[in-house]
Amino acid sequence: MIQVRGLTHRYGPLTAIEDLSFTVGQGEVLGLLGPNGAGKTTTLRAVVGLLSPSAGSISIGAHDLAREPLQARRLLGFLPENVPLYRELTVTEFLRYASRAKGVPPAQRAAEIERVVHTCGLQSVTRRLIGFCSKGFRQRIGLAQALLGDPPVLVLDEPTVGLDPAQVVEIRTTVAALARQKALILSTHILPEASRLCTRVLILNRGHLVAEGSPDELERLLAGGARLRLVCGADDDAGAGAVAVRVESILRALPCVAGFTPAAADRGRWSWTVDLRAADDAPALVEELVRSGCRLHEFAPLRAGLEAVFLELVRREAQDDGGAYGAGGAHGEGRAGGDGTAHREATAHGEGAARPGAAASPDAPRQEAP
Repeated sequence: MIQVRGLTHRYGPLTAIEDLSFTVGQGEVLGLLGPNGAGKTTTLRAVVGLLSPSAGSISIGAHDLAREPLQARRLLGFLPENVPLYRELTVTEFLRYASRAKGVPPAQRAAEIERVVHTCGLQSVTRRLIGFCSKGFRQRIGLAQALLGDPPVLVLDEPTVGLDPAQVVEIRTTVAALARQKALILSTHILPEASRLCTRVLILNRGHLVAEGSPDELERLLAGGARLRLVCGADDDAGAGAVAVRVESILRALPCVAGFTPAAADRGRWSWTVDLRAADDAPALVEELVRSGCRLHEFAPLRAGLEAVFLELVRREAQDDGGAYGAGGAHGEGRAGGDGTAHREATAHGEGAARPGAAASPDAPRQEAP
């Protein structure tokens, strides 16, 4: 449903994103991860047609976004990070306006509004002024406008930002249900959220693609070898102390062991976290421990977790480039002019409907030096 090829965008001399390519099919959830200034919001803006890239092409369905912008945008639903809502309207009035702006046929508008109200759990607030709705309900209203017209493609920028834990669970449940039928791009800073919701993840840093794969694949990529939890013990504390000395001498001697944490004692047992140079070195370690008379209580792999993957990959790229990077400004996408900008144009995808109030024009991304 979404094809991005060679996407590049520059703000004057600053490159926000460079030569990025990816695809998203129906039933897939693609997560965009990266620190501030990585190029996530520039990528989302380009995909939904809020900016024209400096180079590359974007197709939504069978339509090229540059050559057939209206046809492509009709297939899109977009939820920006700061939801552009008219606080003086009721929920129903806003959705009625948004349905007109998105070109929903008049005969279908009432049924379509009822559908998205039910999907997003808005039944209790349909007559309430948006200005009196909670943050969680406002986020749901924004998601409802993105769903109007039943677009096959959804782009969600930080959908759970600022919500309390109960609201986060509700939004995640709704997104997970929608993901079965849609092609979905999700930008988030909440890494456990990406692990739960995304079938595939792109990690961006300073405008470049650092890694791509499923959360499991990226965790294996970081591990390289394997990280294990090792627990050994004896019948009494004195014997356990001797076992600890023996195990650590084995760990130091074996060339397949890249490193290990200092032993931690707990009721006659000692535990270590052991890094192996390769996953298939585990049998050799077990064999040596058993041969030496060590009593194994636990020998299990440890998962790195997507957060560890993200931090390690970004750290490695910073080292490869000879130092740390400035947050945001180096590529024209700091929080002030990038991720946090609200666009009232996001609700209307080119249908030309008159808005019920003065719209804020999109702020141009900042071009200050870092």
